[in-house]
Amino acid sequence: MADDGILCGDDVITCETPEYRELLATMRNTEQIADRLMKEVRPSLLNERYFTTEQVMEHFHISRRALQNYRDKGLIPYTSIGGNILYPEAKINQVLEKNYYKPTVPKT
Repeated sequence: MADDGILCGDDVITCETPEYRELLATMRNTEQIADRLMKEVRPSLLNERYFTTEQVMEHFHISRRALQNYRDKGLIPYTSIGGNILYPEAKINQVLEKNYYKPTVPKT
C-alpha cells in the first residue's frame, strides 16, 4: 500500500484520482449544507422552538426597530438569555391567531 494513498480493492486512491476529487467535492458540498442548516434551523429548548430576531424580522418583513417597538409595547412575547433575544414559536402563533382579521364579504 502506498503511503500517500488509500487502498480500495486492487486500486489505490490518491489526490490525483477522480474518486478522490469526487469525495472532496462531496465533503465540501456537505459542509456548505451543514453551514446553511446551522443558520436556518431554529434553536429548541424544552421542546419549544424559538425564532431569532433576524428570523422574526425576515418572516414578518419588519425592521429591527419595529420589532423593538413590538417588544417595548408588550405586543410580542420574547425571552432574553445572555443578551440574545428569542421568540417562542408557540407564543408567536398565539399572537397571530388572536389578532387574525378575517374580512367579511358583503352580500349582494
